[in-house]
Amino acid sequence: MGLSILAALSAVSTATAAEKVGFFLVGGQYEKDINATDSYRVGVGLPLVGLFGSGGVIALSGDVSYLRHTAPATTGAFQPYYGGGLGLGTVFATTGSSSAAVFSLSPNVLGGANHAFTDQWSAFAEASAGPTVILGGGGAHIGLGFGVRFGANYKLR
Repeated sequence: MGLSILAALSAVSTATAAEKVGFFLVGGQYEKDINATDSYRVGVGLPLVGLFGSGGVIALSGDVSYLRHTAPATTGAFQPYYGGGLGLGTVFATTGSSSAAVFSLSPNVLGGANHAFTDQWSAFAEASAGPTVILGGGGAHIGLGFGVRFGANYKLR
């Protein structure tokens, strides 16, 4: 399975704008360059799945982010970046005969770094922080949210 995905990714045609697909600890993302230092990214995640007794819980997340890299990417070098994003999330839980859903909205600032191993493969680490609005459970709550993302990217073009 992994080799067939790698083969499919390697067979994609080339063009002038760089596009990357990536995966992080519990999700996937698509990033497209706007110019030599700026890009946008959309991601989806499955940060929590749990089954127990007569119930379970599942969390789904998604985000869109604008990234500004401090320099164009070069193989073998670190490429720091910063930006901002908007995350959406939901958690569904059930136990026996009752169930609940909670939704969240999280604008954030972020910072991270890419490290290019080859022209196509890179690894990244990122941290984010910002207010989080949680809706559900009988009302709305506002708090401070933090996030981390670790993963790898494959440049399509």
